[in-house]
Amino acid sequence: MEGNKKKILVIEDNKDLINSYIEALEAGGYDTFKALDGYQGLDIMSKNLGNIDLVLLDLMMPGVDGLEVLRTIKENEEKYGKLPIVILTNMTSENVIKEAFSLGATSYLVKTDLDYEGLIKEVSKFLG
Repeated sequence: MEGNKKKILVIEDNKDLINSYIEALEAGGYDTFKALDGYQGLDIMSKNLGNIDLVLLDLMMPGVDGLEVLRTIKENEEKYGKLPIVILTNMTSENVIKEAFSLGATSYLVKTDLDYEGLIKEVSKFLG
């Protein structure tokens, strides 16, 4: 990974989707970390403290769900740092959206409404 590239952690349990997101993000000029569940995501964050610039976070995952991962990161900002967390999910329930923002989500994207160009555009809002 090049030192000057922004680094994005993608936490998504769908292997095809995560690989597509990683490919799009890397084509967009970002370095990436990949986690297939919330536990793995938190572990990668712990091992790369200060090295992750943004998290793309799915909500529906086995083990620990995305809202719990979000809560953990935000409650431990002194450890993980204050970084943008973009929810990337197909959950469109108003209650879930409100909860995500109340827990500290920076943005909330619905997968089915987003193409890869839109993903890069959204990420670049936070990373420049």
